[in-house]
Amino acid sequence: MKIRLYPTLLIYLQLFFLYACVETYDVTYKLNAELLTVDGFVTDQVGSVISISKSRSVETIYFSEPVKGCIVEFLAGDGTITRLTEQAEGVYAPPSTFQGKSGETYQLRFKTPDGKNYESSKEKLGAVPAIKKVYQQFDKNGLLDATGKRVIGSTVNVFVDFDDPKDTKNYYLWRWKRYEEQSICITCESGMLNFSGGTCVRITSRNPPTYDYQCSGFCWDLYYSTDVNILADDFSNGNSIEAHLIAKVPYHSFRGTLLEVEQIGLSKDAYLYHKLLREQSQSTGTLTDTPPAPIIGNIQNVSDPNDKVIGYFGAASSKIARYWVDRSLYKDAILVPLMGREANFEPSTPSRPPVYPCVLSKFRTPIRPEGWMY
Repeated sequence: MKIRLYPTLLIYLQLFFLYACVETYDVTYKLNAELLTVDGFVTDQVGSVISISKSRSVETIYFSEPVKGCIVEFLAGDGTITRLTEQAEGVYAPPSTFQGKSGETYQLRFKTPDGKNYESSKEKLGAVPAIKKVYQQFDKNGLLDATGKRVIGSTVNVFVDFDDPKDTKNYYLWRWKRYEEQSICITCESGMLNFSGGTCVRITSRNPPTYDYQCSGFCWDLYYSTDVNILADDFSNGNSIEAHLIAKVPYHSFRGTLLEVEQIGLSKDAYLYHKLLREQSQSTGTLTDTPPAPIIGNIQNVSDPNDKVIGYFGAASSKIARYWVDRSLYKDAILVPLMGREANFEPSTPSRPPVYPCVLSKFRTPIRPEGWMY
């Protein structure tokens, strides 16, 4: 039976693997008190990461700041302890060779600089089936405005097929990361670039232009999934799952783009947490809107049960597939510029070549992605 569902080099590499890990959801809350927020997974892929921050609000202004200087470790069921190091402010990662093991349990433990100790419940890293097939379909009217009524662009919709294992209860989460080639590396709003300082300088004329500056080399922007895409196999246990929608890729150009799809096997508790996260995001609009209340996960202060912690620590098997989205196939697509407008470059002169370097970050990389087609 088949179920069909619709609806410098070393430094660069270290940073690349840090940012290539499972991406956590950035959920904003209206908080009356300061709360600790923790997110991350142990996976059987290289690149597990834990983020720790503090969240609070003052009237309508929301603040989130990383918690630096924590002592963080993974405790495996066999007694093995893996110490994590702070790779960026509030972001902690195990050694680059660390990979979780299927069937093993993992627990997160950490101590904050103010001496508070926290730990998660134990999570078992189960298996997840491989992605059998990734493919695309064109939707000329796929991108709508905020009202959901006016078409503003076309999309290429990407789907996966996989086989759900028999006689086991399975819970799935899908996330994706997309690489889009970028030719503009900095924009100076109402200004121009100071090349010696690498910063924008405001132009004091009546109608100052906004100038864009081309990348001095190859560059790719990174986009991440924001929807909570989950599935329980209540009605599909042991069957082939076909046409599960993963992403709707907008038409920024007729050139291709690379999509990295991750299929994750969750525990039941992790699934229920993400289900609640999805329900709250649907009730408010998107994950970037403000849900009605913070979602407390499986992490607690070991000596103070009233110290609530937002977020969830999970152990999850993961399968990754890279798929080249070919946008050149559909000539009648409605284009949406990558920046929402056409570029406006500063006129080039011998003393001011209008270029800027591609700076490695979570959302941009000069490193050619594996699987890039040209």
